[in-house]
Formats: sequence, structure tokens, C-alpha cells
Amino acid sequence: MAIVATSNGQVRGVDLGEALAWRGIPYAQPPTGPLRHRPPLPPSPWIGVRDATAFGARAMQTVLPAGVIPGPRPAAVDDPQRMSEDCLYVNVCAPARPSATPRPVFVWIHGGGYMTGAGPDGIGDGETFVRNHDVVVVTFNYRLGAFGFFDDTNCGVLDQVAALRWVRDNIAAFGGDPRQVTVGGVSAGAKSVATLMAVPAAAGLFQRAISQSGGGDHVTTAAVARATADRLGIDRRRIPVVPAGELLAAQQTVSPPMYGVWTWRPVVGGSVLPDVPVRRIASGSAAKVALLASSAVNEAGTFVGLDPRAALPAPRVLTEAFGPARAGEILAVYGDDLVGVMTDERYGIPTLRLVDAQSRYAPTWRYLFDGALPGAVRAAHGTDVVFAWAVGGGDLGDPAATSLSQTMHAAWGSFVRDGKAPWTPYDTTSRPTMIMASPPRLEDDPASARRQAWGDLTWPSGTWF
Repeated sequence: MAIVATSNGQVRGVDLGEALAWRGIPYAQPPTGPLRHRPPLPPSPWIGVRDATAFGARAMQTVLPAGVIPGPRPAAVDDPQRMSEDCLYVNVCAPARPSATPRPVFVWIHGGGYMTGAGPDGIGDGETFVRNHDVVVVTFNYRLGAFGFFDDTNCGVLDQVAALRWVRDNIAAFGGDPRQVTVGGVSAGAKSVATLMAVPAAAGLFQRAISQSGGGDHVTTAAVARATADRLGIDRRRIPVVPAGELLAAQQTVSPPMYGVWTWRPVVGGSVLPDVPVRRIASGSAAKVALLASSAVNEAGTFVGLDPRAALPAPRVLTEAFGPARAGEILAVYGDDLVGVMTDERYGIPTLRLVDAQSRYAPTWRYLFDGALPGAVRAAHGTDVVFAWAVGGGDLGDPAATSLSQTMHAAWGSFVRDGKAPWTPYDTTSRPTMIMASPPRLEDDPASARRQAWGDLTWPSGTWF
């Protein structure tokens, strides 16, 4: 029954028919007790065959309102017994049939604002991708919120690096090729991808990257991180030893479920992350990494659907960041479309700047998602996960949506397998962009007026609310 020998011991997985899955394999020691807020350590070896048929516990986390996590909502999201500081587990899904050559590997980083989520959220084992594209899929958990992004130790980032090192050292045993690794993610997972492109310790651990609704600017400073930690209301000397539930409760006071997605971020300026990711990328920190990056045309629709007031602060946010005159120029381009302002400020412009930076060094492709799930907000944040992963086998209950899913799923498969997307690569002159709509179409520099309105302005990420 799918027994594989890893560097720490044997694991027994589950037979899914055309695929095999191994769940809940430790890639680091449990970050509990004296290891809280410490960089991850290699896992201890075990004797015998370890059961790997169930996913490991989710990281300690805030539960977000229904609808924030795209795709089917896992039951474990609402089960506090499935949360634990002992959460550093990796999951592998591979084709059941043997192969004469190692298969490409797709490592997926879950989203959730660095405060919620788990590896299989929205995609499960990734079995459809494995079956359709003959690749090995890897997902994993990493520390979140006050447990992972407390200070410039950046434990959550180092967890991601540790997971990639585990892949490098072990994936061959599952039929994967450690020299053909794509790391991808959505939302905070996509922002993590850009961060890893800038982290010195991650250099060489992956060759391709997929950023779905991300960007390379979602970081904070050590000073802001200290101020956030002070707001927890717990004596700093006690933080390493307080019960995990107490620390989580304090986190939820500082960052309520809806708005906390902007609170916890990687901390820039230390040895882990020396500078803002997009600046490091623009200097060639990931010079050999091919990139496929996207955003959705109505990202903020998700947040407005949960809170109709979500986009209303746009004029205030822009005025505080740029002054009334410059803010007025930007708002004039958008007219009454404050949702569009929020969409571009949070995801659209950061994604554009990411592809601008990376296209100088490596093949880069960009697309804009403009599809809709039946009965859902069109092209909202995170909904394109369902399309690209062909969740549930790819039949989305609507011919147009199903056809678009097939197109996106095939494009992602091509990129993971061969490092290429099936349209013109991006450049900063004509800015070719695939519009993933029904039907898909290639456009040069779509929404150029909005892009030009932002110019080269910079602003602190995560200050919308």
C-alpha cells in the first residue's frame, strides 16, 4: 500500500486509483515549547512505517467567514481540535503508474492572509492535476499569524524554505524531479512565492513560479511588527510560554477575522528577507526562475461581498498615502469604481510590478482572470483557483466556465511540465496579457490608463482598513 522511504523513515500512503497520496509527513520538528518562534529544525527519524493517510493538524489560526476560502470549505476549518502548533506537515500526491523518468513537481502554497488556511484547502490532494498532467503535487502547512510572523525571525517564511528543502531531499523517492520544481500559490501563497524569489536561503530550490493574485510588496518592517506584538497585550517575556490558545485569542483581538488578513506579513530588513521582495527581484534575485503571474479583474469583489463597505475607504486610503492631488488623479481614472481601486491597489498593480521586474531576467507570462463560477461573484479574489486546478474534475456546472477551466488547467500544466505558457511571453514594451475569459483573448497592455495612473508610486502594503 504505497510505502515510500523518506530520509527520516518509511511512510504508508493511500491508493486513490490513478494516483497515490501521502499525507501528514513531518518536514520539521513540532515548533512547540522552546521551539516556538524559532526557525524550523529537521524532523526526527522514526522507526517502522509511519501512517500517512490523514492530513496533519492545521496551524493555529483565525477562522475566516465562509466565502473567503475559495472552493469547497474543508470541515476542519471549523473544528478547533484540528488546529495545533504541531502543524509542520507536507502532503504528496503522485501518479500511480511508474515512469522511466522523474516527473516535474508542483509545490502549492495555500493562501489565507498569513493567518488562516492549510495545504489542501481548496484543492485536496491535487489529484486532478496529477492525473491530467503527469506531475507530482506537494502541499504543506506553515506557521501563521502571531506564531509565524511575529518578528524578523520570519518563522512562517523559514517553514516554507524548510518544506522546499524537504522536497529537494525527498521528492525523488515519490517519483519527482528535484531539478524541475514549480512553486505556486494564491493570495498570501502567491505573495509567499514572490517572497521566496527574494529570500537568499530559497535560492536554487525551485526553477519556476506561479503567482495567482499576489505581488511582491506585501511585507512589513520590524518596527511595525514590534508595535503589532505589543498590541497583543501579553508580556513579551511570557509569549514563548503562554498556552497556544491564549496567544491565538490575543491575535484575534489584534486582528479580527475579516480585517486581520492585512495584519500579519513577512518582516523585511533582516537576514531572512533583506529587502522588499519586488526590489530584490528587480535586482535579479531569481534571475533563472520562469514566472507565470495573474490577477483577477474583480479581486475586491470577494471582500465587498462579505462587507459592502469594504471599498468605501478608497479615497481616504489614497489621500493618506499620496496626498489629495495625486489621489484625485488616480480616482478620476476609475470614476465610481472604488472596487476597481481596491482591486488594483491590493493585487493588480503589485502583480504588474512583479512581472515587470522578473521579465528582465527570465521568461515571464501574465494573464488576467475574468471568469465566473455559476452563482458566484464574477472574477473575484481566489475563485480562479477552482478553474486552474480543475477542482472536482473540472466540470463547473456551466459550459463556458468548464471550457475556461480546461484552458487555464492546460496552461498551468504546460508551465509546470515545460516551463512555458501557450501565449506570447510578457515584456515591458507591449505587455502582452492573456485575458482568461469566455473566450480567452490576448491583449497588449489592458487597462493601460489605470496602470499609468499609479505610475511608480509606492505605498505601505496592508493599510487598507
